[in-house]
Amino acid sequence: MHFAYGTALLAAAALVLAGVSAPAAGAAEAYCHPTGDYCTSVAKVRGKRYLRVGTFSFRGSVRMCVTPPRGERECVSRRLASASSSFVQASARWSTWFTNHGRGRYRASFYAPSDVGNFQLGPFLYFRR
Repeated sequence: MHFAYGTALLAAAALVLAGVSAPAAGAAEAYCHPTGDYCTSVAKVRGKRYLRVGTFSFRGSVRMCVTPPRGERECVSRRLASASSSFVQASARWSTWFTNHGRGRYRASFYAPSDVGNFQLGPFLYFRR
């Protein structure tokens, strides 16, 4: 098995094992980098919406941002914590950390720790409220 493919499967499996349900067809609620270095998600877990980042490639704090259908972008920083011996993850429950701006399409973005370049992790992900 090719290393990048195998690690992508490992990262995707870690998100599934963490309780993230599969998004509906065509929904952009999750993304895994082709190398498997990290995965991001805005899926519901047991009826609650969570923003999540899982990785084995970096440590520190990640920044998670949500832009509502109407309103200003809000961001929070969350520390990556061990989920297994080599895998770390961070999560933020949407209803706890972000303002509910009512019905519509919300856009989420994720950013790597500043000590590794503070770059955006994957594409924007979307969810509806």
